[in-house]
Amino acid sequence: MISSAPARGLVGIAVLMVGCVLLAWGEEWTQMQKARKADQATKQEERSLGSGRQIFESRCASCHGLDGRGTERGPNIANDAKVQRRTDAALQRTIQDGIPGAGMPAFFTTDDITAKSVVAYVRFLQGRRESSRVLGNAQRGQGLFFGKARCSECHMVSGKGGFIASDLSTFGPTQAVQEIRRAILLPAEGNKRGGAFEIQTRDGQSYSGVVRNEDNFSVQLQTLDGGLHLFMKSEVESMTRREDSLMPTDYASTLSAGDIDDLVSFLIRVGGPARKKAQEEQFEE
Repeated sequence: MISSAPARGLVGIAVLMVGCVLLAWGEEWTQMQKARKADQATKQEERSLGSGRQIFESRCASCHGLDGRGTERGPNIANDAKVQRRTDAALQRTIQDGIPGAGMPAFFTTDDITAKSVVAYVRFLQGRRESSRVLGNAQRGQGLFFGKARCSECHMVSGKGGFIASDLSTFGPTQAVQEIRRAILLPAEGNKRGGAFEIQTRDGQSYSGVVRNEDNFSVQLQTLDGGLHLFMKSEVESMTRREDSLMPTDYASTLSAGDIDDLVSFLIRVGGPARKKAQEEQFEE
């Protein structure tokens, strides 16, 4: 017959084990809830930025520029310290009420939610973002940019890299995180302008590259090896824009989700207000 003392001991151990399991489960559940809330906050922020960007580009960019750095018609609101120091409420009032006598029109029909989304996008152009929302590691992202992902073979950042594709030095700070991610994973969607062309000359030669200059009589093509070729249009049999993208389309399979996060983080930090800080940290290839 088993004595009551050992039995109580076994029950105590069982209770302790159950308690440990429940505690571990509770901690895991808490972490899951935090992650879910953070994800919801990120998605809400990106929706707001997307809305703000659309309104900014349709109503504000003609004067302030797509990057907020000003044009002949309007001042720089991205880098101007006075604008950066103004409160969100003050910027919202400016959007809705305008600045009489200074050429800034009032948007009286803009509701508060819409105006706040524009303010959020202006702050975005100024480089204000919560770094915790960017999950990747910028230094690892730089290693990928100049290494495994081979981005630098075509793109340049901070004066380093290729030249056949666009300079990405200021790309990250002016885009929502999800848009940068989409540009990496679905490059064909952003290939509606520019892109590569195929030129077939009348003597049977074929060239592929990016058009750098074109007028009524000639076209200048830069091939992927960097060579510049000038053709008279009377010599060209056909000139066709390629539907595919010069950029690899298989990053979703060749790079991990963590790699993509790292690249996004690097592109965000390398330009704009974060550019100086990134340079001071002297990322090494």
